[in-house]
Amino acid sequence: MRIILLLLALFCVFGNAFAQMLPGAKPVTAPMADSTGKPLLMDFNINLAGIKDANMPYSVFGQRPLLLYYFSPHCPHCQKSYPGVQQVAKEYEQKGLASVAIAVNGVGKRDILMFMEQHKATIPFFQDSEQEFAKKYGDGYVPRLYLISPDGKVTRYTALEKENLKDIKADIEKLPGISK
Repeated sequence: MRIILLLLALFCVFGNAFAQMLPGAKPVTAPMADSTGKPLLMDFNINLAGIKDANMPYSVFGQRPLLLYYFSPHCPHCQKSYPGVQQVAKEYEQKGLASVAIAVNGVGKRDILMFMEQHKATIPFFQDSEQEFAKKYGDGYVPRLYLISPDGKVTRYTALEKENLKDIKADIEKLPGISK
């Protein structure tokens, strides 16, 4: 009986994660919320270090639609998903979407630059050197994609396979500030 209860408890805890891995499964996405249920707003005053332009403040991306890619240059899933994310960023740039990438703390600037070079990255890159972004918006996993509305509301995406990018594009189309 204890084994059955243990298995049931494990299923309850990990069931959603396993269900999202099934072929054709759609990830559950909704605007992030704080502990009171209020929408979590992006803090554009977070201390992030610019990679190619050290003087570029993260705050310049506030109050407009933003696609944010949170990653580690050493992560195989990040290596695989970035080209699709960059393609979406390029596709919607002319429609008003700004895009940035933020690398996790603990990796060197050289590793981030190599990642950028390998993928011919065109969007601004930052590093979460003080772990401020991770503490507020992270869930301990990478890659993650965030869609931020002009009013600062944050939606986090956990699945970045090609089939999921269609759903993300549909959400981008709904954002205020995106021209049709």
